[in-house]
Amino acid sequence: MSAERNPGRWIYVDSIRGIAALAVIYIHIAEVAYKNRFSTYAVEHYLFYFFSEYFDLGKIAVVMFFAVSGFVIPFSLLKANKVPLRSFAISRFCRLYPAYWGSMVLALLIIPLVRGDVFTLSQIIANGTMLQQFLGQQNILGVYWTLQIEILFYVVSAMLFYVRLLHKPEGAAGAVVFFLFCAVAMGAARYGTGIKLPVAIPLGLTVMFWGLLRRHGASEEAGVHMRRLILATSLLIIFTVPVVSLLSYNVDMGFGETWYRYTIAYYAGMALFALFTTKLRITHPVFVWLGAISYSVYLLGPVAQPIVEYVLPYRQLAPYPIHVTIILTFALTVIMAYLSYRFIELPSQKLGKKLASRQPAHVAGSSV
Repeated sequence: MSAERNPGRWIYVDSIRGIAALAVIYIHIAEVAYKNRFSTYAVEHYLFYFFSEYFDLGKIAVVMFFAVSGFVIPFSLLKANKVPLRSFAISRFCRLYPAYWGSMVLALLIIPLVRGDVFTLSQIIANGTMLQQFLGQQNILGVYWTLQIEILFYVVSAMLFYVRLLHKPEGAAGAVVFFLFCAVAMGAARYGTGIKLPVAIPLGLTVMFWGLLRRHGASEEAGVHMRRLILATSLLIIFTVPVVSLLSYNVDMGFGETWYRYTIAYYAGMALFALFTTKLRITHPVFVWLGAISYSVYLLGPVAQPIVEYVLPYRQLAPYPIHVTIILTFALTVIMAYLSYRFIELPSQKLGKKLASRQPAHVAGSSV
């Protein structure tokens, strides 16, 4: 999940991404340990049970990522530029795709060796576009599913910018209402037909535009009307999410989803985002740095995890808590993520800024 870094006023937003990225790694290992009863410690087992069955850290982290994207990314379209949409597209492409392709290459090299998974050529090609699920192919890494929603958010944001609604609070609030309506409609269709429709897409976009609305509220010019608009849309989401969850997850369609766990995840993710952007802003350099490399942490956690599991199988770990595996995976992921950030992300972002700053010939000529 990506976001523009702002080293000034918004550094606490980086910390949110860093914490969320580690939470995703934690829950992936916790779920494996819980489902297979690997932990020999009762306290640890019940902790994993709580996180797996009720307080889904992975989905909570994703909701926080979505809110961060809405809070930060659309405002990059405000930067002074004669061709903002072109610059936005170039910068977003260079921000997302190079590190994503790097994680794909590592996954294709490592996962078949340590887990024996087989990937088809069509699956690999589709994943290269980052739109694989829309093309009917499975994700090579499970975490990729959120990036497709991220791209949709960019497209919708660009459309709202084009019609001059993106940077109006009413535009963000309207998008929240629209995508909530889509989520309810899709949930009702899913309930009636039994078809596994992707309700997470409109709900994810809802949270993103809610994050954008909260960014409007963080402005020094925000007044009573702005606060009421945020409160109204927040209450609408609070009342609507359980309805969507009940319609969509009354029957398990293969992912072990339950309506209450889904609802709790959205409530907790939004509440934590609101807390970390108001009363509890975390600006410690360690968390800010983790936020800076969080995109690669998010992408490479699923690659580091099978490496650690292969080197130190859970059965051999029996005398020790599973948290040993978690800590080792954290460490390996952070090392890999830093290298990805240093040698892939930073150069590609620099290239993106250079390309985005260039004016097309017809624009440059018209300014003479």
